Amino acid sequence: MSEFRSFPDHAGPGHEAALKKASRLAELEATGLMDSLPEEAYDRAVRLARKIVGSSVGILSLVDGERQFFKAHEGLDDEMVEAGGTPLSHSFCQYVVSEGVPLAVSDAREHPLLKDNGAVEDLGVVAYLGVPVRGPSGEVLGSFCAIEDSPQDWTEDQLHALHDLAQMIEAAIQLTQAVEERQLIVDELNHRVKNLFTVVSGMIRISRREAEDATHLAEILQNRVQALSRAHQLIAPAMRGAQDGEGAQVDLAELVDVLVEPYKSGQSLTVDGPAQEIGAKAATSLALALHEMATNSSKYGAMGVDDGKLHIFWTVNDAALILDWHEEGRVEQAKGAPSGFGSRLLQISIEGQLGGTMESTFESDGMRRRFTLPLVGLED
Repeated sequence: MSEFRSFPDHAGPGHEAALKKASRLAELEATGLMDSLPEEAYDRAVRLARKIVGSSVGILSLVDGERQFFKAHEGLDDEMVEAGGTPLSHSFCQYVVSEGVPLAVSDAREHPLLKDNGAVEDLGVVAYLGVPVRGPSGEVLGSFCAIEDSPQDWTEDQLHALHDLAQMIEAAIQLTQAVEERQLIVDELNHRVKNLFTVVSGMIRISRREAEDATHLAEILQNRVQALSRAHQLIAPAMRGAQDGEGAQVDLAELVDVLVEPYKSGQSLTVDGPAQEIGAKAATSLALALHEMATNSSKYGAMGVDDGKLHIFWTVNDAALILDWHEEGRVEQAKGAPSGFGSRLLQISIEGQLGGTMESTFESDGMRRRFTLPLVGLED
């Protein structure tokens, strides 16, 4: 751990950019801590900080691009407790975030950067010691700080104590996120097992109508199960690459073909778009979304009827890939789907993981769904 530094005399040219850095804000959002209710793990860390450091006030402050939120605090007056945070005009913690190192000031009233900060006059902040609190990916989410209303010369022992407690906070954040991710995986596996039964049942039902005899039925089913296996084989390396941090690429057209083909049984399927490769993590997220759409279509939409039509096409501009999914047939069932966990999975994959948007429209000839995916989110 580095020693603490004095606050800079002036906000650097990269200060605002650091606060509004997209990856930092995304990691902060992913923790779910902004504007959240009190939690004992964080409250305990603040109580310990006040006792060990001996400060009048202790705060765990989370900073976004506009304000700071006091996730845990001790020693604040009732007005500040009720407010729960301040705009950045009243924040010292923002500089800990932008600098990414521990910062200290003995008397903010005499400091060129801090003397006009609203926290000095309105909140009585005079002395401040803050250490960065980082998320699982290393982005600085906020500051764990000690505050005094009179001049204070901070010591290395006080800094070390705050740093050790900040590491406990970081461990709590990581643990919470790991538990949530594990639960999501459990829910997803449960959902996919149910979907697998539905897919197999649908394959049998559709294949039975096509089959001339039992041998032909077995042949048709075997081909479709093999198609599902090929889809898994295509996605599995991308999933491993995402886990290992490798830069494997997947061809979008091949991904779409392999994922949708197992659900096709005489229906019209059109896939069209320019060549586009996407990264391993993006392929995993998009594959989950497309698989959900295809499964849903086989249950409620065009891929579940003999005369159904499915058109999948995409365009690419300077900023985004725009993928359209257009189904013709079974309009009444299509209106109700996807729902439940399937809808949540689409939101997680498209909006949460890929940073995209979804639009759905229902027309006389079927359903249209458009995914707008920023190219930057498809690189990893």
